[in-house]
Amino acid sequence: MVSVEFNVNSASEQEAFFGAFFKFVEAAALSEADAISVRADTRGADQVKVVTFENDIQADRFQSYWTQRRKWLGL
Repeated sequence: MVSVEFNVNSASEQEAFFGAFFKFVEAAALSEADAISVRADTRGADQVKVVTFENDIQADRFQSYWTQRRKWLGL
């Protein structure tokens, strides 16, 4: 299992993050989707979302997808 942290501080960024997360899970194969989870970790004023993946490949794919999505949305 691989856990990756994502800082999502604004309300619009949080909404975009969950949209991207659920689209990613939806696109994953059924066996892969069962191994992906997300949780919130509040650190002071920052909102940190921790996503756990089955392996490094899934983690890298989501990180790339989220980076592209943020650019596209102008976040």
